[in-house]
Amino acid sequence: MGTALVNGRVDERVKRQAESVLAAHHKTASEAIRGLYQHIADTRQLPDFLTAADATKARHERERKLTALLSVAGISHSAAITTDEGTAETLEAEMRRRHG
Repeated sequence: MGTALVNGRVDERVKRQAESVLAAHHKTASEAIRGLYQHIADTRQLPDFLTAADATKARHERERKLTALLSVAGISHSAAITTDEGTAETLEAEMRRRHG
């Protein structure tokens, strides 16, 4: 079986920090990448840290939208501390009702 080249971009600071940790464990970046790809291929799932990152991004995006909606509606974020999707959907519906 042949090998393939995988190309990706990462922040320089993160790269240096990760390479330092890998070196301390006598591993290379190639070994880490192969391990990640092998895990995904074997389990047919993303590792927890990738799905958790997606969930965190989604939560931050919901919070950003909610903050913007609250601002337009004239409500302070602290007055509506709940940031669940239902709250955001309710505010969006109210804003559409008020402003078309």
